[in-house]
Amino acid sequence: MERQKDLDVVAVGHSLIDLRFTVNKFAAPDEEAEILEQSTGPGGSAVNVALIVSKLGGRSGIITKVGLDHFGREIVEELLRHRVDISGLRIGFGSTGFSVLMIDREGNLILYGFKGCAERLEPDEIDEKVVGRAKFIHIASLRPDTSIRAAVRAKELDALVSWDPGRRLSMAGLKALRGLVKFTDIVELNSRECANLTGVRDPVACAAEIQKVGPTTVIVKMGPRGLYALSDDFTGYMPAFRVDVVRDSTGSGDAFAAALLLRLSRGDRLKDALIYAQAVAALKVTMLGANEIPPLEEIEKFLAERRKDLEGAIADRPPQEPSAGTSS
Repeated sequence: MERQKDLDVVAVGHSLIDLRFTVNKFAAPDEEAEILEQSTGPGGSAVNVALIVSKLGGRSGIITKVGLDHFGREIVEELLRHRVDISGLRIGFGSTGFSVLMIDREGNLILYGFKGCAERLEPDEIDEKVVGRAKFIHIASLRPDTSIRAAVRAKELDALVSWDPGRRLSMAGLKALRGLVKFTDIVELNSRECANLTGVRDPVACAAEIQKVGPTTVIVKMGPRGLYALSDDFTGYMPAFRVDVVRDSTGSGDAFAAALLLRLSRGDRLKDALIYAQAVAALKVTMLGANEIPPLEEIEKFLAERRKDLEGAIADRPPQEPSAGTSS
């Protein structure tokens, strides 16, 4: 019997509360810096992706774990408010995780994280009924054993698997994570994570090393420099959209993943999905909050005005990164 694929994207990973502080500058040891603004809200890669898919008009679900506490209730309430399917959410003993984010006037970020219950999502807590309803499963920054279980079940249930290792997990290296990577269809990671994973700094060579293990598509994100994609559908360098103000870069990679997978789930070719994802990620950094994005009309207007210029700058490979000490 064919399973009904009624969810575009199911995010598997961390649910956290973000405690955000905008400061006039980062304080050195034994120094005080002024806090200009403070805000609190749900975050973590799984929450960010699920919420942004929904805000973009998609149908999303989440497989994650929170504690039976105030932070956990706040996360659940926000997911429900945005119509995210939470049937795969688990309640655990202990505290819901949180992140403390310090953001300076230029949008630079210092992050302190406590994963709490989020990292205690066990392999046997992966809800296969939810997995079976998904077109895409997106696994981000989650312990390898649970990630492998989610990826294997997704393949068995005809869902495509996207994976973002995150900062800490990428440091384990490709050899240690090979058992997970071989079950993925799309790997999305930034240039630092790519170097951590493979030991190769060049994004073209790095993507090729990862693709050898199994994924059909590898996307190396280079922040304001753009991205490099390796796939049968599209291979090449794509610059980033420029924005005038950077308020908060937290969650920009999650915004990219959410937009990319939603458009792929709706039948877009990879190149078009990448352009859309770049626009959503660029606009996300202009807003405070890890899963805040502008209304859909603003995204479409932004794309209509700037898409042609971006397409004209697509190339076979990324431009050479400026050497240290080279003047601009």
